[in-house]
Amino acid sequence: MTPRLAGPLLGGLALGWSVLAAPPAALSGSAQPADHDRPLAIPALPLGEALTRFGQQTGLQVLYSPDSVSDRRSRALSGRMAPAAALARLLAGTGLSFDLQDRMVTIGRPPETADVLPALRVEGRPPQSGRTASLASPDRSVGRTETPVEDLPQGLSVVTRADLDQRDVQDINGALAYSAGVRPIDYPGGQGAIDVYIRGFRQSSDAVLIDGLRSGYNPYGLEYEPFGVERVEVLKGPASAIYGAMPPGGAITLTSKRPTGDPLHRLQLQGGSHDRRQVTADLSDRIDAGGSLRYRLTALSRRSGTQVDHTPDDRLYVAPALSWSAGEGTEITLLASLLDFRKMGAEQSFPVSGTVLDNPYGRLGSSLFLGYPGVSSYRSRTLSAGYEVRHALTGDWTLHQSLRHSRSRVGYRWSSADTGALEADRYYRFGLQDRPKTSSTLLADANLQGGVTTGPLRHSLLAGIDHARYRVHETRRNGTVANPIDVFAPVYGGPYAWDAALLNDLTDRIRQSGLYLQDEIAVGGWRVTLGGRLDWSTSGTRGRLSDSVPVETTQFDRAFTKRVGFAYRFDNGLTPYAGYSTSFQPTSGSDAQGRPFSPSRGTQIETGLRYRPEGVDALFTASLFRAVQRNLTAADPDHPGYLAQTGETRSRGVELEARTPIGETTDLTAAYTHTDARVTRDTPAPGGTDKTGKRVASVPRHAASLWLRQRFGNGPADGLTAGIGMRYVGATYNAANSVRVPAYTLVDVSLGYELDRLGPSLDGVGLTLTATNLFDRRYFAPGFYEDSVFFGNRRAVLATLSYRW
Repeated sequence: MTPRLAGPLLGGLALGWSVLAAPPAALSGSAQPADHDRPLAIPALPLGEALTRFGQQTGLQVLYSPDSVSDRRSRALSGRMAPAAALARLLAGTGLSFDLQDRMVTIGRPPETADVLPALRVEGRPPQSGRTASLASPDRSVGRTETPVEDLPQGLSVVTRADLDQRDVQDINGALAYSAGVRPIDYPGGQGAIDVYIRGFRQSSDAVLIDGLRSGYNPYGLEYEPFGVERVEVLKGPASAIYGAMPPGGAITLTSKRPTGDPLHRLQLQGGSHDRRQVTADLSDRIDAGGSLRYRLTALSRRSGTQVDHTPDDRLYVAPALSWSAGEGTEITLLASLLDFRKMGAEQSFPVSGTVLDNPYGRLGSSLFLGYPGVSSYRSRTLSAGYEVRHALTGDWTLHQSLRHSRSRVGYRWSSADTGALEADRYYRFGLQDRPKTSSTLLADANLQGGVTTGPLRHSLLAGIDHARYRVHETRRNGTVANPIDVFAPVYGGPYAWDAALLNDLTDRIRQSGLYLQDEIAVGGWRVTLGGRLDWSTSGTRGRLSDSVPVETTQFDRAFTKRVGFAYRFDNGLTPYAGYSTSFQPTSGSDAQGRPFSPSRGTQIETGLRYRPEGVDALFTASLFRAVQRNLTAADPDHPGYLAQTGETRSRGVELEARTPIGETTDLTAAYTHTDARVTRDTPAPGGTDKTGKRVASVPRHAASLWLRQRFGNGPADGLTAGIGMRYVGATYNAANSVRVPAYTLVDVSLGYELDRLGPSLDGVGLTLTATNLFDRRYFAPGFYEDSVFFGNRRAVLATLSYRW
């Protein structure tokens, strides 16, 4: 370090520098040498934000004056490189230089031009071994541009891998259970497609993305294994301007586990309720000495029952990944997965009589199976493979391209009822349907990102195109069961028969393409987001029954969606924001005149406030929103038996969310949601119920959650981690608002212990015990039918033994 630069720096140190976060590598004995190559992925950003990411990804402390980096942008980085080479690229063209000593980097102007520096800023990352809360990365967010959280003009909830591990999450519902504005519908035994409400709007597999690409179009063949996920994010409100056709509630994005720069080896054995037996492996390391080739293998095998009789929860999941740093600025990652699972085939829509309403014979048991053992079954196998390419071009520009192809085969013998109601208060009558399905999906996206400066405005530009193709073939054959089930003394079996003729034999095809453009503008503390997207969608159905002539229908849709947002960053950590966004969803079918339905449309206005206090890895968010979905189908009163697009739903509410450390060993996650979701326009069928003014089914007015985690670092409890959570869900109603489902509160707990405290021979061994719904509370959610409900998950206790090396 030159004497001219050292003097001001030492003077600044004497006055006291602000240490926002110490990098973990600097606190541990396993720190890598400062000249060791690291895998880096930093898009073109304002220089201060790029240096923050550099510190996080390298474990180095970065010191700089905020004034020296203001109004400057960095170049993009991608691939493995030494920190010195990376810094040279980041600072190219900025007029700044750096000094790298041990594990500290000092950014300043060259000695011949440097003046006395004002107070410096230290960037890094908080320790991960229990000293502070393990929070979501403060500068990453959903979206193809990895926009800083503070700049987003929409609500966002993030669930990190640490969150999933702390709560030992077993499904996507569990991952989302503590997020504001999100209402998962628990379904013991599993129905395949997720059923989640976000801000009052029902979301299914069409709202889930994996690694930036739509998860697919086959809801009954799709499942998501949380063990293979590194991160879950929920972008709340219309997301069509980014991702295309979607419900107005938002998008759920999953990030798959990727190869790591450092060796990772972890094995787990798990057992617990319902005779659960599970083994998992998570392995990652370098393949070559230089680390340009890296692999990861994530695998899970499970044999288990569920709280429902005759219902398995068996699963095999294997996900290999390979990353290759193919020269300067190019990173290629190959991702593949196999998911094979068996679940129940019964619909499990319990009658309201004996659950939320009294029944003269008593209460129904949660283990009751509403199907035909040995016949009702559900088996799905999905194989997918794809790649991601990131290439740094000249200047600040980066090219991204991704593709995934998947094939799915589903065997589904479904047991379902007409209404879910009981006969004579105790007999449940159901039918069968055999509906095997095969599908193929191809998804691709290519986009270009970069930064330009026009006067005082700094633009982060994104332009891209994506395309999807989907083909599915499904047949359906109905069956009858002679004897109903006595729900209070079930005896299964008896005659059943399949219809001689198929109910349908359909092949569906979907093609969707979209062009999108987004500009994120920064000037001073202001952040402005402008985005638009144009989509084309073609869907077709070919049906054949027996020897009849095939019937084909084709529907073409086109839609333009947009997003506009503003945010202002104050120096004290407060960032107010406001945004407007739109969405669309294709609607199949036609009206009484044979005209194809137009897409449903969604709009949202949102305003909010985010607060990230300086010196604390915490984030507090408050948001106020109003969203409307139009062009929904409802009965056509002028043409009985037909539908018209006269329906409309409106949702408005408030969301509060906090993630913060409390002291050095405790962290807190809390959320509260108030949602007023109602049907604002409806035309009932003759003799039906007009739902205008009714509350949307399954959406509570109030919901709240809290998770508190404490790590003990001293005394006899050293190595112990304890967590406790509470989830409150307010009362809900069926679609006609004729049945009220009571509110409930659930308690979850987690205990973990690092066994190496007992002796060096147990180094890397850990034991975790978790319990969901600790007090075994009976709770329900509205079911498929007006007079039916779903049983909630009863108490489940799991013990996990893990080994890391």
